[in-house]
Amino acid sequence: MATQLQTALRVTKAGAIALEVATDELCALDSVAGDGDHGLAMGAAAKAIRRRLANDPPPDLAGLTELLADEFGAVGGSMGALLSVAFGALGDRLAGTSGPLSAGQVADYLAAVCEALSEFGGAKFGDKTIVDAVASAHVAAAAAAARDLSASETLAAAAAGANAGAESTAGLVARVGRASRLGERSRGSVDAGARSFALALNAMADAYSTEEST
Repeated sequence: MATQLQTALRVTKAGAIALEVATDELCALDSVAGDGDHGLAMGAAAKAIRRRLANDPPPDLAGLTELLADEFGAVGGSMGALLSVAFGALGDRLAGTSGPLSAGQVADYLAAVCEALSEFGGAKFGDKTIVDAVASAHVAAAAAAARDLSASETLAAAAAGANAGAESTAGLVARVGRASRLGERSRGSVDAGARSFALALNAMADAYSTEEST
């Protein structure tokens, strides 16, 4: 049976691959309201993460979140900074945890990420940012945990929530960041950051489910 760290490494790799594959899609979404480089930044971070996982894997979960914070921070830009802070907060929440992943932990970790993103970036739900996907994922995960579903089922619910949250941004007007300068013209397209989070979380949920069933 895989250890908690081994599972986390495989799941992280799956999320990174999803971001690399979606480079062009994310760039196209970002070009509507940004400078069109979101996919390139996420792809660069994802490649660096996969390289480090293969050549110098972290010894524990704290090391994994530190690796993620470092590599997303290294690509620069507002999203790189946001994700670096978010993974730093996740690392703090993971401190001292042990044993198999629980549904409650899935919800708690998403809450930590959402809180960190909102506090650092100033965005809230409905502002057409990554927060819309993360907050929706957290709500779905919390509901699943309250129903005593498994960690795998809770991750699947969170991934579906992230998809719904990301898709909902198409009908919103951007209120934070560069896109906010477009006003009503920002309506009609999915936010690139929300989409990238949803893509990664879906890949991670699928990878966790596959490993759990083997």
